[in-house]
Amino acid sequence: MQNLMDPEVQACPYSLYKRLRAEAPIYRMPETGFYLVTSYALCKEIIRQPDLFISGVSPLALKPDGATPEVMAVYENHGWVPTASCSTSDPPRHTKVRALLSQLFTTAKVRAMAPYIEQTAHSLIDAFEQDGECEFVKAFAHPLPMIIIAEQIGVPAEDLEIFKRWSDAIVEPFGMMIEKEREIECARLVVEMQHFFKKQIDLRRREPQDDILTTLATSNYGDGEEIPMNELLSIVTIDLLASGNETTTAGISAGMLMLAEQPRVLQALRDDPRLIPTFVEEVLRLESPAQGMFREVTRDTTIGGVNFRKGDILSLRFGAANRDSAAFHDADSIDLHRKKAGNHLAFGVGRHHCVGAPLARQELIISFRVIVDRLQGIALKNPDSVHKYTPSFFGRNLETLAITFESARRAAAI
Repeated sequence: MQNLMDPEVQACPYSLYKRLRAEAPIYRMPETGFYLVTSYALCKEIIRQPDLFISGVSPLALKPDGATPEVMAVYENHGWVPTASCSTSDPPRHTKVRALLSQLFTTAKVRAMAPYIEQTAHSLIDAFEQDGECEFVKAFAHPLPMIIIAEQIGVPAEDLEIFKRWSDAIVEPFGMMIEKEREIECARLVVEMQHFFKKQIDLRRREPQDDILTTLATSNYGDGEEIPMNELLSIVTIDLLASGNETTTAGISAGMLMLAEQPRVLQALRDDPRLIPTFVEEVLRLESPAQGMFREVTRDTTIGGVNFRKGDILSLRFGAANRDSAAFHDADSIDLHRKKAGNHLAFGVGRHHCVGAPLARQELIISFRVIVDRLQGIALKNPDSVHKYTPSFFGRNLETLAITFESARRAAAI
């Protein structure tokens, strides 16, 4: 069996996922000792039992040598030891953090952000529309969600490049594919970010503003408990800055690749933009930005005919489950008329359903509405080149995407 820890396999894991679903939907990886769960039904069954299969699993602790002392020393001596993200924690902390985050992304608040998201999308396309080509990840997919979340947090968009370096430094270690030296470097970058946001939090407490940082800086947990600084910094840096841009960037990039490779889909969206929300759900299903999440078994149990012991670790492979033909007709293809297109697992289900899902969907839908309106004839600049993905056991991030296109507005004016 192929090794999913191999970057070449990760670049296109779908043939492996298909084989696993058919032969061993619960498969113990000999290289790691934890189990891959690849069928939709089994993933959903496990997700629906969050107390039996808990989420508080740190990918760093799963490495053979665990969290390295050098990394911990960077945090302990120079910054704050990060706490688990909302998605990788369990009650009672998960309950408190989720309640806090849920206040920030209500349906009304996300709806009110739509004009700014649309303005940002148009502004980014304005910068390259006349060139007839661009490297799309850098020109659009990366900056759009970063600009949006930075504006909401209340920090200047001019600092996007450093925010991107910091965000990558948070995400890369969780991908379980980096060397020790890079892991230490990432810790140093995260500490830089912590000190930046500590100053911003202190400033908001002296001079409140209309932004998320002020809300968090002046909040307590629902029971009146003060939020410790290391937890507050983790919420800002992990749950908001990193989670608020990395997966959305991946989704926008994946969707543009599909449009470049499948002209019929692009034309269908141009003919009927009402299909764009379904297209977005198909992008999320087919190229799940979060390919998998860990769970830990809390007591001996049996599922899918496999006996588990307390402490066993499972990796729920959303990227595999979302292409399960037992759950989705013609599962490997885009269906712009798919019924219940949002039934995929890209955002999780139940207690751990992504708090930021409404914002991510809004950004994706508006992005593709603007793209479809502004660009036509989208194609790969180098159609024979191999697409490179950042090595990661967790995410699926296209590193670059060179495209060519025509300006739809210019064409209409001729």
